[in-house]
Amino acid sequence: MRVRLLACLEIIRPHNMLAAALGVAAGFHVAGGGALQPLVPAALLAALATGAGNVINDYFDFAIDRVNKPRRPLPSGRLSPRAALAWYAALAVITTAVALVGVSGAVLVVVLAWEVLLFLYAAFLKRTWVAGNVTVAVVAASAFLAGGLAAGRPETSAVPMAVAFAFVMCRELIKGGEDLEGDSAAGVRTLAAIAGRERTACISACAMLAVAALIPLPSVAGLFGGRYLAVMVCLVTPVLMTGALAVVRRPERPVFGRVSRGLKLAMFAGIVAIALGV
Repeated sequence: MRVRLLACLEIIRPHNMLAAALGVAAGFHVAGGGALQPLVPAALLAALATGAGNVINDYFDFAIDRVNKPRRPLPSGRLSPRAALAWYAALAVITTAVALVGVSGAVLVVVLAWEVLLFLYAAFLKRTWVAGNVTVAVVAASAFLAGGLAAGRPETSAVPMAVAFAFVMCRELIKGGEDLEGDSAAGVRTLAAIAGRERTACISACAMLAVAALIPLPSVAGLFGGRYLAVMVCLVTPVLMTGALAVVRRPERPVFGRVSRGLKLAMFAGIVAIALGV
């Protein structure tokens, strides 16, 4: 029983859930939100929807993860596909129920859209690299939109969403390079599966360098302050630049994996930078 409970916790990926909740909180802060009453349910729902999305993604990726991530709960046998599907259903029902009673209006629409898009991504869209990557980036970036909507000023989320979308797209390309073998065997058409690791390394590096070059623009335009720029330049830009250099020099699976993990950590720093930027 303990093993299954730990597997249920692992499969929802709490760090991803935390990132989604922090994105909502940052969007709420940027929008000038004050009272916690509208923020808490929106952040909770972002976390729940993300957790449910992770479960259903692993359910559909069972065969892929046997190659790419054999230590995950499903391929390792610590959790059965049937149990994972039941866990997803429970999370989806809880998320929908909390959304219907805890938020209203546009925030409710965003939460329901998250649930639908994450299911479609896991079941269908992941097999087409452009649609799959864009779906993940849109869902991640829209956490800031949910925060802005909860604060009543969704227009303030435009810049954070653009930054997050570009950053997540970079990481999606890198993840494709890391997961090439399993994706190719399962017919998942990522960029790496179509073009190979070397070309993916070059394209990913160009994308990361472009994002690094564009990072200062919100400060230059006067939309964000010096704290945003300081955190981004000190903690995020170096990860993008060293990651770009690493994959070009050695376009190998372990290198893509290290860069992917570095980008995930940098994502948290980016959220903090956006929150501090106002």
